[in-house]
Amino acid sequence: MIAAGLLSSCSFQPNKPVLHVSDGVYWSHRYQSYLVVDDAVVSRYQFTPSSCWLAPAGLMPSVFSTEANAGQHEWMGAGYQTLVFKRLSDGLPVTFTREPLLPKLCERSAESSAVVAVDTLADTLHQFHHGISHTALLKWRYQASVLDSQNQSDLASSLGLFELLSELLEDSNDEHAYLLSRELERYYRVNNFAVGEAQRELSRRDLLRQLTASDLYSGCEQALWWGLLSTGDYYLGVLRLHRFTPEASYSEIGQRCLQQALHSIAEDLQRVAQVKGAAPKLIIDLRYNEGGSLLLASQLAQSLVPKDEPLAIISGHSVNEQRRPDLSRLHQRGKVLVSEVTASAAEHLAHGLRLRGFVLQGQHTRGAFAPTTVRTLPNGWIVGMSMYPAHEVLDGLGNPLPETKGLTPDDTLPVEVLFPRGNGRGPQ
Repeated sequence: MIAAGLLSSCSFQPNKPVLHVSDGVYWSHRYQSYLVVDDAVVSRYQFTPSSCWLAPAGLMPSVFSTEANAGQHEWMGAGYQTLVFKRLSDGLPVTFTREPLLPKLCERSAESSAVVAVDTLADTLHQFHHGISHTALLKWRYQASVLDSQNQSDLASSLGLFELLSELLEDSNDEHAYLLSRELERYYRVNNFAVGEAQRELSRRDLLRQLTASDLYSGCEQALWWGLLSTGDYYLGVLRLHRFTPEASYSEIGQRCLQQALHSIAEDLQRVAQVKGAAPKLIIDLRYNEGGSLLLASQLAQSLVPKDEPLAIISGHSVNEQRRPDLSRLHQRGKVLVSEVTASAAEHLAHGLRLRGFVLQGQHTRGAFAPTTVRTLPNGWIVGMSMYPAHEVLDGLGNPLPETKGLTPDDTLPVEVLFPRGNGRGPQ
């Protein structure tokens, strides 16, 4: 899931007017990156106090055109002093402001050593508001120097360095943080899950198998499942909040797919009410949903129960995607199933539904509400982390969200109910 889409590509939009972007150097404090525009070609430099280079992976490509979207961003405007983009995942603006020159540091090739990798990761964590222990950093730098003394020629394949950087990430206590090495085929994510990865994956696959074998409807690349259960409740399974279409993880087409699915759900709920004589209660299943698009989360919450307030307020910007249909009169609220896996946009959705009268059942969620960024280490490995401090990430009412702590369910369910061991019963 994480690896897909990290190496961003450009998507052309032939019907959009071409922006006239002035040549020059532009800086984003939010992204800690420079853009250099030269004759309608844009180059992105990833910056830390100790390094700066054309990083190959990120939410923006290392090189892109002013005539195309910048990876997971849409061009919003350009002037002599500023460039403005919109993130396709959450609609948040990203502004780059003109600078006189590109730092000399960016003109040098990135060094590749274990110590440089440790320093780059530590600097990056600090840039994005994640403190780490200074004493532990000294230890990790020493261990990195030992790795360098062993003359390891290919740091991209160094298991020792991967384990060292994983420890450093763990110290950050960022529930979003992860490290990906394609060369080692290794992926590390900061977590304190009570259920092991193998069991989580087994339960996830078993649920998908049961859904596929059921009479429930599905849509948007099997991200959504819905239908009446034998209990009389109405099931809405939201397995993920991204990749609603095969073309892209985040797109307007994906939002249209959700809208079409919600129209189908509305028609089905009307049929159920006619047969049963009353609108059913909903069971919204977010147990294995690790997040994705805040826009999709907002659109779904606002269709289920429209409200004047946005789903979230991030750094002063409201996330509020509201489209037809309005399903509020077609159901009697109900419950939302959550687990320790439920994270990011799915947590925002769960919290938004609670504010709309739903009851949360399950475990504490992961506590990873802040939007994320993606960076490249000098040896080519990819690291992700949250990019907003907790006090800038609020719910739609302007209240703080429980970053790192997670949502507390109204009713706690046993682990074996949330993560059945292969022979559990799915939606009936």
